[in-house]
Amino acid sequence: MASLSFDVVIIGAGPAGLMAARKAAEKNVKVLLCEKDLSLGAKPCGEAVSGSTLQDAEIPPSPKFVANRIKGFTVYAPDESKKVEIWSEELGFGEGYILEKPVFLREMASRAVKAGAEIWMRSEVSGVERKADGGFKLAVNRLGGKVTVEAKILLGCDGVTSLVAQTFFERKGYEVIPCIQYKIVGCRIEEADVPAAYVGGEVAPKGYVWVFPKSREEANVGVGVRGAPAKPYLDKFIERHPEMFRKAQPVEVKAAPVPISGQISRIYREGVMLCGDAAGQVIPLTGGGIHSSIVAGKITGELAGAAAAEGEANFSEYPKRYTPWSNRIYRSLTALKLIENLGDEDLNMLAEVLDGRDIIDLANGFNLERVGAKLSKHPVFAERLGQALLKALGG
Repeated sequence: MASLSFDVVIIGAGPAGLMAARKAAEKNVKVLLCEKDLSLGAKPCGEAVSGSTLQDAEIPPSPKFVANRIKGFTVYAPDESKKVEIWSEELGFGEGYILEKPVFLREMASRAVKAGAEIWMRSEVSGVERKADGGFKLAVNRLGGKVTVEAKILLGCDGVTSLVAQTFFERKGYEVIPCIQYKIVGCRIEEADVPAAYVGGEVAPKGYVWVFPKSREEANVGVGVRGAPAKPYLDKFIERHPEMFRKAQPVEVKAAPVPISGQISRIYREGVMLCGDAAGQVIPLTGGGIHSSIVAGKITGELAGAAAAEGEANFSEYPKRYTPWSNRIYRSLTALKLIENLGDEDLNMLAEVLDGRDIIDLANGFNLERVGAKLSKHPVFAERLGQALLKALGG
């Protein structure tokens, strides 16, 4: 059995792993990135990102991987005549994008390779153990052959079933929900630059349906739910919206679990760090994880590369530098726990009370104190939402 040695080994070539590989390799150390799938971007994803996501990825927008530019967002209540519209220009946000995520990931990979990282596709890490000297030994099934890999530093960017998390971390309370997405062609989308979300107990219990257009004729249409199979809800939604999907057909079907329980309590140990879905670094109310994963990958890659170059690995800076995102994730989870228990009548009423800024803040864990104060003045939502939100935030 062959045996190879690297300074930094990263498991999982999603946004976190690819960013980490690039940043570690920029420190002129030997970096290996292992990915179990045959191609990049196998996980289902709505593919919507903000302009700041690309800024943090240090990659300018390009027609190569930007399928559509978006100027707003609409959230539909169970009674779809009630909705909240969010306009980027009015709220001071920059342009957003619907990506061709596999192409975007290939661009990330290209930059990682240019920096000096080595990428192994179809290479599943089947075992990992800590060596007596503090490094790590990995068993890798690579293209049908078995390889032993040794690493000074290990990064786990390997998703919800993370081997690194199972081996070195405790994920108490870690929870995922089932999600399924169709890539649909032949649609009739009126506003292709305005993605939409649909909520309600009949639509997606304790979750939502998303319609993210790539054009007037093509869209990513998916659903995440809690406590029920996802596919029947997605099929029912499509059937109930013939104005969009009467002549449409799915050309791609992908399903995967998505973590919605917030970041785990500890994300680093001696010589090893955890990023992205593996660490629960997903915005709970939206299920979005591209941006949060890229930032985590950037931080851990820089720390791992510097540690390998200098011979000492102290990763306590990781949670400190990631604090703005940890706070967002925690605050979004706080909002989710309150909103997910509302019935359809409440959600219909809430759509009349909230505006676009409120939705952005709730979804992303931004200025929840302001939203809580606003809801505290409403006769129906004062105690259940407004005061409860402020109390949960320590106000």
